[in-house]
Amino acid sequence: MENQYPYEKLGLLYLGREMDLRSGQALELPFLYKNKYLTTHAAIIGMTGSGKTGLGVALIEEAIMDNIPSIIIDPKGDMGNLLLTFPELQPEDFIPWIDPAEAAGKEMSVPEYGEKVAASWKKGLASWGQGPERIRQLRTRTDMTIYTPGSTAGVPVSVLSSFKAPSEALLADTDTLNSLVNSTTTTLLSLIDIKGDPLQSREHILLSSLLLHFWRKGEDLSLENLIGAIVNPPFDKVGVFGLDAFYNQSQRMSLAMSLNNILASPTFAAWTEGVPLDIQRILYSEEGRPQTAIFSIAHLSETERMFFVTMLLNQFTGWMRRQQGSASLKALLYMDEIFGYFPPTANPPSKKPMLLLLKQARAYGVGIVLATQNPVDLDYKGLSNIGSWFIGRLQTSQDQDRVVEGIVGAGDGHLDARLVRNLLSDMKSRQFLLNSAHMDEPTLFETRWVMSYLKGPISKNDITKLMKGRKDRLSAAGGESNMESVAAVSRNGAAGPPPLLGGNIEQLYYLQNMVSDEINFEPYLWGRASVRYFNNRRNIDVVQEVSLRLYLDEDFKRADWENGEEPGYGTEECVSAPPENGGFYPLPASIAGLRSMTNLKKEFSDFLYQNRRQELFRIKGTSFESTPDESLGDFRVRFSDSLREQKEDAVEKLREKYELKQERIEKKLQTALHRLEKEKVDVKTKTTDSLISFGVAVVGAFFGRKALSASTIGKAATGMRSVGRVAKERSDVKRAEENVLALQQELDDLSVEIEERVTELAEQYSIDNCEIETFSIKPRRSDIFDVHMVLLWEMVA
Repeated sequence: MENQYPYEKLGLLYLGREMDLRSGQALELPFLYKNKYLTTHAAIIGMTGSGKTGLGVALIEEAIMDNIPSIIIDPKGDMGNLLLTFPELQPEDFIPWIDPAEAAGKEMSVPEYGEKVAASWKKGLASWGQGPERIRQLRTRTDMTIYTPGSTAGVPVSVLSSFKAPSEALLADTDTLNSLVNSTTTTLLSLIDIKGDPLQSREHILLSSLLLHFWRKGEDLSLENLIGAIVNPPFDKVGVFGLDAFYNQSQRMSLAMSLNNILASPTFAAWTEGVPLDIQRILYSEEGRPQTAIFSIAHLSETERMFFVTMLLNQFTGWMRRQQGSASLKALLYMDEIFGYFPPTANPPSKKPMLLLLKQARAYGVGIVLATQNPVDLDYKGLSNIGSWFIGRLQTSQDQDRVVEGIVGAGDGHLDARLVRNLLSDMKSRQFLLNSAHMDEPTLFETRWVMSYLKGPISKNDITKLMKGRKDRLSAAGGESNMESVAAVSRNGAAGPPPLLGGNIEQLYYLQNMVSDEINFEPYLWGRASVRYFNNRRNIDVVQEVSLRLYLDEDFKRADWENGEEPGYGTEECVSAPPENGGFYPLPASIAGLRSMTNLKKEFSDFLYQNRRQELFRIKGTSFESTPDESLGDFRVRFSDSLREQKEDAVEKLREKYELKQERIEKKLQTALHRLEKEKVDVKTKTTDSLISFGVAVVGAFFGRKALSASTIGKAATGMRSVGRVAKERSDVKRAEENVLALQQELDDLSVEIEERVTELAEQYSIDNCEIETFSIKPRRSDIFDVHMVLLWEMVA
């Protein structure tokens, strides 16, 4: 069944069926579009009822079939329909999603209407050469998740918990960094109704300065940290003015209080809970499996939508800039309604990061697809960065006129304005005119039947039903926090005054944020060290900080660092002097009598030397290896991207090998068709549509052009469709007909041969055929340094 859809191995998106550009008649030719063309981005334009959502859903379905992950911004709630896929196509699959009001409008019960819908969907898919097996493949190739920022209806997203520091590459790019800082600051201030100019607003300048200060140091910020930094900034001057002269303490306190109100508001609690806005983990699972993420924001206010979209675009930009360059499509960012986020005149916070993505994403193999109801919603600066325009039925003649000039220009003199204007005027639902920088002339097509059931907007209740199992799995995978994972321990004896120890034993005190009438402290050994992993041949030279603690119970005899835990905080969060009126639980005898930590430090250093390793991965039989701190899943993703690039290089060589041969056969076939036209022979079994098989059309798209254009065949086959009166016994006519059939078969055979070769390449460059093995780099004795051992007192309730 896998071979039933050869276009998937060729990197082609099956979007529908071609239509003759001049007659408007539907052809049997499938409309196939190279997925890599989307790296130059795309826009889908069409009024309500044009089939815009259906085309968007089809495009995402095809991306899934090509193992390409997607992030979908869904302001209207339509894209959640992607989760309504039913391989069995049974009525009971559809019935839970039937709108009772819609069924009543058809004068049918919900079960009756469910049977009708199931039958309709099954018939519709079959008419487009799709069956249950393709739906099963769709479901197995990705995990689909509906995220609901600011709500727990779907999977909640933690947006306000962290303003993550950009990568070093992005920090080095001043223009991109300034754009990121400005849009982040503008968005944050919009939540408290401050719409200040970046060059005039003191609030904007202060927040921008704070973000730049911490990000340039590589430090992530939480909203709590940012509020604290507003009250007590880590610098004394802003520009040439002293801090208080620029923005005094009381004004800063007022700004901090406004932001704190957001943090304290129960309404915004959901913005700090849920999965982190980590683009790598949203696009790929821990195992490296491509994922499809739908961010449903229909439930949010306009201000909240703008805030979230801008934050998401900023995070996406940061992720993108950490990727290696790629000529192939590796990820999609799809926005179902761009209105208000990328306008031609105003400058909302989302505009700068969107324009930045349109300008830069191509170099990283990332495609941006924007959908809107009319062309005036898009900023003209962004238009030059969009290579594919899918234009459906438009609302007004003004909208039609706006796109006619561009399409006629793309036709290179082959099209006139009247023809294009008539096409746009007569456009029916599910019909689109594609104007592509990658094709010689515009193409008219109708969209295929999608595999997802299009029930209409997905409500919050629908999302809750769809995501229940997914949320449970994510919660289970998340586990407990480090602090919660610390095993409960028994306290030995009653708390008393601090013990008297030798002067060479360093002590630190960690005070947790808790309210209690009684402050008591439990003892731990806290070992810290730097471990260097060096390998000159692999160009690896990294230093990792190790921090482990051991609870000191009454039975403690020697340090077993195998059971050590990370404390979850650093020395900067501890104090060096014991608090007054604190109670201290007693130390074990083996620690209470120590004069120094020298032996314990040596034991800790020996443990690290014997047990610490830099675990790495490599593809067996190759030199492809992971980088330090790269997870297995991320390593698989990076290697898959490399395989995709290698496969495309191999396919390109294959394309060059067969292109001349295919062109030769096509020219011969065209000559033979003209010969038949001249003879005026009645060939009842041949039509324009059947002259090109599905396989030949697939290979034509593979070569980046149509296999014999529909217009050429239409002209050549006119005589074949007319009823001729020339006797069939004429030998020259028979030979001409046999020649056409032989060339047609030769073209079919060539398409099969190319499909087989590409299938072999797909198998050859599949990560499933590669074995990943683990190896490690061991530190040298001298690579264990800066060893510290302290007695840690941690406050408990």
